[in-house]
Amino acid sequence: MNYYYFATHTTNPSIEKWLDAGLKYKKMSAKEQNLLDQLVEGYNKRDKSKSVLNFCSEFINNHPLDFKKLNKEFGFELKYFLMDYLGFHFKWQSSMRSFGKWDDYLGEKITESDLIQELTDPKGTIKELLDAAGGDVTIVKSFLPFIMISLDANTRDKEKMEFKHTGRFVFDFDKIGDETTTIDWMNKVWKGTKNVKPYMAFVSPSGNGFKIFCKVDISNPDFIKDFASEERKEVMIKHKLWYEGARKELAAEFPEIEGNIDTATNDPQRLTLLPFISNKSTNFKYDSKVFSDYSNIVEAEKKLKKEELDQKIKQNEAEVKKVMETNGIKSKQDAYHLHLKNKSGDFDLEYETDKFKQVVEFIVQLSQKDTRVKKWSEENFSSYEILNKQSWVLYGVFGSMAIDELKKLIPLGSNKLDENHGDYRWANKSDENYDDDERQKLTPASFYRLVFEIGEVKDFILKNYVATSKQVSEFKLLNEWHEKYKYNLDLSIEDEEQSDLSEFLNYIKSYLDKKKIRLPLIKDLEEINAEVELGPNEYLDKDVMENLFKVKYADKKIFVLRSQCGTSCAVL
Repeated sequence: MNYYYFATHTTNPSIEKWLDAGLKYKKMSAKEQNLLDQLVEGYNKRDKSKSVLNFCSEFINNHPLDFKKLNKEFGFELKYFLMDYLGFHFKWQSSMRSFGKWDDYLGEKITESDLIQELTDPKGTIKELLDAAGGDVTIVKSFLPFIMISLDANTRDKEKMEFKHTGRFVFDFDKIGDETTTIDWMNKVWKGTKNVKPYMAFVSPSGNGFKIFCKVDISNPDFIKDFASEERKEVMIKHKLWYEGARKELAAEFPEIEGNIDTATNDPQRLTLLPFISNKSTNFKYDSKVFSDYSNIVEAEKKLKKEELDQKIKQNEAEVKKVMETNGIKSKQDAYHLHLKNKSGDFDLEYETDKFKQVVEFIVQLSQKDTRVKKWSEENFSSYEILNKQSWVLYGVFGSMAIDELKKLIPLGSNKLDENHGDYRWANKSDENYDDDERQKLTPASFYRLVFEIGEVKDFILKNYVATSKQVSEFKLLNEWHEKYKYNLDLSIEDEEQSDLSEFLNYIKSYLDKKKIRLPLIKDLEEINAEVELGPNEYLDKDVMENLFKVKYADKKIFVLRSQCGTSCAVL
């Protein structure tokens, strides 16, 4: 069994010097730390034409008295120390900030035995990293190597990643307690449950938690069927399905630590940091022959989800029945999801359904008249990749009707219409392929972007469906209120006491109130004192902004930027 090993420390010897600089900084006085903080702040505003080393030399020269003690300690090497500290502070080439879109680093394949050797070897490179940081895990954490256990991918760049599932899953138990308590719980969980059987476990880098690795048989027909598509969103949903079922089984078996399971590992893209395991006999478990069950867990989770869905359909029985009758839909599940989308206000079911069907029909008719359109249609709708991507989105929006409509665009005789052919997988979509919250966000926009490549189709849509779904929904709402007003107006002629002429105006007033811009909120934001002020060029500087968002305010989620010219910003 192989893994992709993501490590920068094996190719960059400077990392150990940066860790050493981070360790020295941590031991400095508050005054000396403040001086290095000024160095960091100045680095973002430096003259980019000068080298990092020259910048550090100038900073020393500009603070001769402040550096008196450090000059005595480091001598000529001080500027090199400052440069190393910048490398530590900004996490230059750290594993956690590499292997993505902005660099050429790729993970290297490593066998399971070599991986275990790396984890446990007292003379290995992970131990050397820890030693360089003085054994302080908080210093070394960002530079530790990692694996992406669930995906057979050698990059973190989502545009290049292959979403081929490995059949492996990780469960992360955090903040268990001291080392003795942590090891005790790891040993209990290692025994597993009826269907969840770990094949590897080890104490986390923090020392107060542990991780367990589980693997399923990837030759299992159910696994092969579920992960046949390597589309990112489908893989993430299928991964989460097994993960959630297994997590519930673990939680039922070990309820005392249910709250300690980090559910972020339900994402197959999740990175697993690799620590140095100092005591292999107590802090590490491994049995390569152990497999967890795939089918039982998935079936139990599917059954639970179906029961939840059936209950929701029952609660909305009248609305679901109306959608089925109005749109000729046979599936209660499809009708329920369309009802939810219709409720959102941004999706008008009648309008969007008619638009989609009419566009498909227009393309079919156009293909019969225009050989150029026919060729385009054959090339695009004979492609498994295009069909699979479009069917996933469109089924999520319209249900099984979308599959029937797409089939009309596939040329006759294509194996994409042959239910016995492997490429028919594009059409095998079901509700279990989707996360309910994500499904509500899906729109047919990607389909229209594709067919807009045909000029005549673009003209047809812009001529016949110029309004947005939201505008149509709002128009229908206003029309409904106006009809009620007309009814009350007619009623007032016969019996004024039974009519309510103010109802229409109350509806309109409530509608407009929801649309108003909240000026008090804007006023509050304007009065926030800016924590950071940027010069006219700094807000366009990638290094400056990256340091603000990823380093200085890495723990913040909301940023308020003030002034369009970029002269200042407030950070919340």
